[in-house]
Amino acid sequence: MLILRTAAVIRLTGLSRTTLWRLERQGEFPARVRLGLNSVGWKEEEVARWIDARPRGLTSSPPDRRGERAA
Repeated sequence: MLILRTAAVIRLTGLSRTTLWRLERQGEFPARVRLGLNSVGWKEEEVARWIDARPRGLTSSPPDRRGERAA
């Protein structure tokens, strides 16, 4: 089991430290693991599963563009 530190999780997910904290509090991101008094990390496999579960590409149909004037 590999533990990822905050900088690695930010790099992998593209999220900010604040967004990680917010998503974790909402139960939408894996819980951190306390490594010491002033350090935390995340289990690599949990972060990888979270990334794999994210939607890819367009999640809805593109807007109907009929009726728009040409530029």
